[in-house]
Amino acid sequence: MRYSRLELSIIGIGAAAVLTSLLFTFKAQPVAEEIVAQLLLLVVLVAAVHWGRNGGFVAAVLASLVYILLRVPLVVEEQGLSGDVAILISTRVLAYGVIGIVGGELCRRLKYFIARVERSDSLDEWSQLYNERHISRSLESVDGQFRRYGMAYSVVLLELSEGLTAELRPSRHRMLVRGVANHVRNDTRLVDEVARLDDGRFLVILPHTGAAGAAVVRERLSAGVADTLGAKSSSVSVTSLSAPEDGEALSGLVEDLRISRIAYEGSGS
Repeated sequence: MRYSRLELSIIGIGAAAVLTSLLFTFKAQPVAEEIVAQLLLLVVLVAAVHWGRNGGFVAAVLASLVYILLRVPLVVEEQGLSGDVAILISTRVLAYGVIGIVGGELCRRLKYFIARVERSDSLDEWSQLYNERHISRSLESVDGQFRRYGMAYSVVLLELSEGLTAELRPSRHRMLVRGVANHVRNDTRLVDEVARLDDGRFLVILPHTGAAGAAVVRERLSAGVADTLGAKSSSVSVTSLSAPEDGEALSGLVEDLRISRIAYEGSGS
């Protein structure tokens, strides 16, 4: 199962739950603030499922602020923050936090768990990201959609300088790779495909993303990874390619990975 399908399923279930709750609310005595509060739950869920823990956290904070502002008149009416109102607000804020942060993290873990179950050879051992064989198929898929339907996409390639890893013991090297992998995974959307290639580079596929969006991701990852490693920015090389602007370079990348995958599968490794 591709994560995009799982995303739609989770959002669909969440929407059904919220709508059911709203029906009961309307049958009782509808309170506008609580109706908005329940709709905000769905907003936070969508952010968590689509962007992961970081996106879910931002959405949870914004939803909490909106709800608190909606409840200011009630606080004024009560002439202060009563115990009941405090519990009401705390419950909503907690719900937003659990759905946004915990839900986003669970979705991230579920995405790679599904890959591990469905294809035991789809993950890179060191980084626990997708490996080159898996990402090759994904890249062929989005490239095919671009050629058939004109659906834009981009990729970001991140490479660490040899000086960062040349003198590291295997255990330390592995820890460094895992740290970079966690940062890249957490700093991209859940719908993005993130992999570590056989040559050590990291590759991110950004569906439905043009050159401008890819440039933002490129700069953010470059600065973020360098900061994570405590290294100079020159030690982290990040490039982005977008369709259709970099069509020839993308075609070359797709073909290189395809040839590598076929050779690997042909060797029976």
